[in-house]
Amino acid sequence: MSLDIHGRWELVSWTATLPDGTEVHPFGEGGGGSLVYTPGGFMTGQLWAAERPPVSGDNPLGGTEAERAAAYSTFVSYSGGFEVRGDHIAHKVTASLFPNWVGEEQIRFHELDGDRLVLRTPPVDLGQQVGNTLSWVRVERW
Repeated sequence: MSLDIHGRWELVSWTATLPDGTEVHPFGEGGGGSLVYTPGGFMTGQLWAAERPPVSGDNPLGGTEAERAAAYSTFVSYSGGFEVRGDHIAHKVTASLFPNWVGEEQIRFHELDGDRLVLRTPPVDLGQQVGNTLSWVRVERW
């Protein structure tokens, strides 16, 4: 199956659905995101909160422990290969801010309508089963 997803995408919304049906926005409603799929099979994705507190100093590896924790907890990033498999896309993670994902596959169920893409995660156990829905709009096509 061919899926026309190559290009650069910007996040429209990220919604997490709790078991009782409650919907929340993990990084707030003003958060952002960027997703890239290349024709060569590489992908990279980032999500960030709207209000990310700065870290003191100019060293990206510096700051206090609390500042680094705040920076980590308001940003998600990973990259690697990808493969379309029927109703889902397998992201083959080779680098990630969250090291537990490296060497794993992140599965995303897809719905594509022109330059609109919706990706859904399988339920994730965060103390309760949470489903994530990420809506994207293509801003550049390759």
